[in-house]
Amino acid sequence: MKYLTPALFLMSSTSAAFCGEVVLGVGADDVLKHTETSATAIVAEYHSAPFFEGRYADYSFAVAAQVDHDGDIFIGTGLSAQWHFKDSPWFIEGSFMPGLYTKGSDGTPLNGNMQFRTLIGLGYELDDTSRVSLALDHKSNARLKSPNPGSETLAIRYHHSF
Repeated sequence: MKYLTPALFLMSSTSAAFCGEVVLGVGADDVLKHTETSATAIVAEYHSAPFFEGRYADYSFAVAAQVDHDGDIFIGTGLSAQWHFKDSPWFIEGSFMPGLYTKGSDGTPLNGNMQFRTLIGLGYELDDTSRVSLALDHKSNARLKSPNPGSETLAIRYHHSF
């Protein structure tokens, strides 16, 4: 928890100044049961204004923090993308973030502090500044250490753009 508060403060304090998007979500950790430590998870992310806006996708820098009921904490930074369907409010989101992981007292044993998070999600645009999505992420040590059980989090997310 001592790392989550500064990360959330950093994300909220920079969002209006840099334009971008804040994403808040709630879900379940270890949904595919690689370990037996499923727990409720809370996710907070900040995505910068896109550094590249393509015909179908926008690419941004991002930071994320996740904490779950077992006391597990993940803080990462990396790249985020959103692919838009032509003339549709639907979008696909994805991200890749290396980061630091701390296992809680009853948490998921991911074998190492260095973890990599990949995410894929499907979302719907509510209006110009609000969106919702359902996303699945996977955290793994990328076989830097053995064993490499990995863990997935399924979350419902609310996106607010500034």
